[in-house]
Amino acid sequence: MKTKISALQLYLMLFLSRVIVSITINVQTVGGSNLIESIFSSLGLFLYLTVFSLPLFVLHKSHPEASLLQIAENNCGRGVSVPMSAIYALYFIVMNIFSLSLFLTLLVNTTDPVASRFSIVLVVLGIALYGAIRGIETISRASVCIFTLFMLGMGMIFLAVSPNVTPHYLMPLFYDGIDQTVQGFLVFTARCSSLAEFAVLMPFLTSTDTKSGKSHRVLGFVVWNGGITVFLGVLLFFIVSCLGEYAALQVFPAYTLASIAEIAGIQRLDALFIGISMMALIVRIACGLFCI
Repeated sequence: MKTKISALQLYLMLFLSRVIVSITINVQTVGGSNLIESIFSSLGLFLYLTVFSLPLFVLHKSHPEASLLQIAENNCGRGVSVPMSAIYALYFIVMNIFSLSLFLTLLVNTTDPVASRFSIVLVVLGIALYGAIRGIETISRASVCIFTLFMLGMGMIFLAVSPNVTPHYLMPLFYDGIDQTVQGFLVFTARCSSLAEFAVLMPFLTSTDTKSGKSHRVLGFVVWNGGITVFLGVLLFFIVSCLGEYAALQVFPAYTLASIAEIAGIQRLDALFIGISMMALIVRIACGLFCI
């Protein structure tokens, strides 16, 4: 019998999985200097995930105990499901490597850590592998705690930089057309592995036959898809309104925002930013390893 987790737990886990790559965007990746336009890219991803998740919800309702790969095997045979499984496994491996590389780039370019990159990789992978071996319930429970710490930490950063908000730093929208918004949407979509994760993790959701179960599933979807969109919009607003044109010169403007934050004499909250980012990365990798 599979261990079951609630829809809310699943979506909090997927929130952290998405947020670690969302907070590393810069003007080079989104293809333009006006980061505010990336809010509309994020809204595009919200609509994209909403539309393409509907078939998965339909499958989950009709096959609550089977993943997409198991459904493929039941209906099309192993000749289809085995290659699909291999493709999914390769995809999760590539996304885990990409996420870890992105975090190492952030760490090396901003903090110059004393520990070697190899030792950092071993620690992160070791913790993530331990979580994956313990199972989806362990990852989901840790995700609830890490989500709380993440929101508190980012809330502290936003509160600390709020006096630096300068409205005239905000640039006019779509001054050079929608090319940047389109590229930002493609970047966000390419970095989002949530649909694939949900397709594999469908059997681990608790039954939604009861009224409260259905409510929890809808709430979980809103918290995850809508919540990450709102969070990214708030983050981009503070980056642009506090850093202005300086944000375009930064490899990781979200880190720069944290580095100028100060609360009650505690300067440079960038260490807090790195810490909560590492926790979110571990959840993302653990989820990917469990799916494999």
